[in-house]
Amino acid sequence: MRCPNCDATTVAFAIPEAVQDAMPEARPAGALCTHCLTVTPLDDPPSEAPDWSAVHEAFPTGEAGATMATLLALVDSLALYRAEIDAVARHAESLGVDVMLVLDRLARDDAIDPHFDIDRRRAQLEQLLA
Repeated sequence: MRCPNCDATTVAFAIPEAVQDAMPEARPAGALCTHCLTVTPLDDPPSEAPDWSAVHEAFPTGEAGATMATLLALVDSLALYRAEIDAVARHAESLGVDVMLVLDRLARDDAIDPHFDIDRRRAQLEQLLA
């Protein structure tokens, strides 16, 4: 699947059961764009495990990667999904993800051009999660 926002490749993933309630659309899967970080809801989870290294070498793997991708789906709407973002970020941290470090690394990668201001959202997330 190609990103509807920028036509780059995407990584399809199943939304972890622990954070499905946080998503605005009740869909079991999403596709994370490797360039603009847009997450597109999907009706069918992929049959294969996602290759998170296609997003970034520092992107978490397994359920942690899917949880981080779910967080990226919400972070552009911090005002609307404050509680959901908090819950998803805390779940990611419980899986061993340093959410702020992942965002820092994504922000510093010139190959990634997020559709949102990643540095600004990172600062807001830091306040939210404090």
